[in-house]
Amino acid sequence: MKFRFWPLLILSGMSALQAGGIPEQQVLTFDQPIPGTLDLRFSEGDDLAPKRGDFRIESCLMMSNPSGERWAVVTLRNLSPSQRLLDEEHLVALFADGSRRNPINTGYTFRGNEQNTLTMSFGESPYPIVRVEVRN
Repeated sequence: MKFRFWPLLILSGMSALQAGGIPEQQVLTFDQPIPGTLDLRFSEGDDLAPKRGDFRIESCLMMSNPSGERWAVVTLRNLSPSQRLLDEEHLVALFADGSRRNPINTGYTFRGNEQNTLTMSFGESPYPIVRVEVRN
């Protein structure tokens, strides 16, 4: 008799996730990692470049959902001993079609030599993000 309740508990747990207001199409999952040595050169790409800054990307993981939202979890380090403001113009995502885009509403103040991880939205696109770039 106890085993009959397990399927009900599992189903009710799944319903709770969906009932929590998060449609399955909006749930983010991590994309497959891209090899760091991959050399991409798009002939008809955007020429948007990151603004010069004192930041270095330590690691980056891309996320997306079936609705086409593109996100990145980026660990950045402030290379300066002084405080620096990171804004959306410091970062650019390169998409698989060669287009480039800044993140949406990114702003964070780094202390000198601070490292921090930020989750950033790059909007919607039918193409995945292949790389996030900074320039120093």
